[in-house]
Amino acid sequence: MRVLVIFIKELVESLIRSFKLLFSRAENNNINAILKETGFVKIDGFYTKEECMKLRDKIDHYIESENTNLWVDDSGADHRVYFINEIDDEFNKFYEHPQIREGLLNYTGCSEPSGMLLAARIDEKKGNLGSGGGWHRDSPIRHQFKAVCYLSDVDTNHGPFQYIKGSHCKLDVFIAYLLGVFKTGQYRFTEKEIEKYLKKRSKEITEFTAKEGAVAFSDTKGIHRGKPISEGCRYVLFCYFWSGSIPLHFEKLRQNKK
Repeated sequence: MRVLVIFIKELVESLIRSFKLLFSRAENNNINAILKETGFVKIDGFYTKEECMKLRDKIDHYIESENTNLWVDDSGADHRVYFINEIDDEFNKFYEHPQIREGLLNYTGCSEPSGMLLAARIDEKKGNLGSGGGWHRDSPIRHQFKAVCYLSDVDTNHGPFQYIKGSHCKLDVFIAYLLGVFKTGQYRFTEKEIEKYLKKRSKEITEFTAKEGAVAFSDTKGIHRGKPISEGCRYVLFCYFWSGSIPLHFEKLRQNKK
């Protein structure tokens, strides 16, 4: 019965999304085609070194400011400034960047989203779980478009964004349910569950390692996480978008405008 309910929700989501794409200006370009197939695509050189340095300095400033509504995880590693686009024009330029909005439109059909930009710095701390607190989907039903930009060089030790390609696909989700790998509607996963899933579905983890200034577009219905950081720190921007209102649990993280 639970699988049937999820199936109906997935079907409704597909119909709504198809309707939006049909009546939007969406184009199925190469980036969008790769995103639909794998759930993840990388674009190098989005920002210059100088631009990255300027934005890193700004993130440090906001993290250290007493006026910032700052979120920090339990390990003291992950420092997040949500809605930074509403208090700083330089960050708002990224949030409203035409290439990102084009990617959103082409993938979801959404031309007037609700959303925000998150600026974050994650430092190496013993016991850190990485950005996002472990393996998860942003939604077990809805396909969601997210743009991720590195403002510092990120290799395998610097907490790279990790994604399981193809895990965003509806068929793959249902197969995982039928195989008993995941529970219906599940959106957070243990290491053991991920190991079982990778083996059962013959999949691998892809790491988004890149030089500063690179951007990734991803469907965060797919299973992903920020790998636990073991060296240095990582600076990153995350664009969040919704076709409806912003979820209530994010509202308390808005910045106080001066």
